[in-house]
Amino acid sequence: MTSKILRALFVLGVALLPIVTGTAAEQQVYYISPSSVDLVHILAPPPTPDSAAGKADLKAVLDAQRSWTPAMMAGAEADAQLSVFRFADVIGPGFKPQALPFTTKFFARVSSDEGQVVRVAKAYFHRPRPFLADPGIKPLERPANASYPSGHATFAYVDAIILADMLPEKAAAIFERAEVFAHNRVIEGVHYPTDLEAGRISGSVIDNVFLHNERFMADYEKARLEVRHALGLQ
Repeated sequence: MTSKILRALFVLGVALLPIVTGTAAEQQVYYISPSSVDLVHILAPPPTPDSAAGKADLKAVLDAQRSWTPAMMAGAEADAQLSVFRFADVIGPGFKPQALPFTTKFFARVSSDEGQVVRVAKAYFHRPRPFLADPGIKPLERPANASYPSGHATFAYVDAIILADMLPEKAAAIFERAEVFAHNRVIEGVHYPTDLEAGRISGSVIDNVFLHNERFMADYEKARLEVRHALGLQ
């Protein structure tokens, strides 16, 4: 662990205690540990509420909530589920858990590791959710954790980068789907646009660490072959 990361963990202090003392399942590391990715020093801090950028962020959430349609809200509710199989609508009907047992396990491990990394950054930046800033925002849910960076956006881009590498012929559609997945959190009233941008950056940084991990790459190759076979692309 580098001295830079040690300093970051020292600064977090008590804020990290729930993470350190969580359940055994929460602490399980499959490929990378939270100390492997220093989002605290990579991400810019979120804008303050009274800054021009902070006010623009809040206005974007209010505007998104005013412009949603029932179909958009249904999509946002469905995308609240953290599942790689939400990408099936752009990948194809063969992309389903029943056909992909190893891939299902692989992405669950990826999600677990990614989630632990993001929790450290959320605890550090401790940005309140937008529905706490303005009563005009009516969220579909009320997450108790902090807003920055967006865990859903990070999840979406972590999975999109991996899927696009597995399926380069579908890469453009996969990344477009990740953008929709992330933006749905603004529609839901639970994230600011800058939370999503931080999630996109976080996903890219996390995947860069994944892609330099030998255990990850061995499992990635098994999953890649399974996915391409299930889609008839072998």
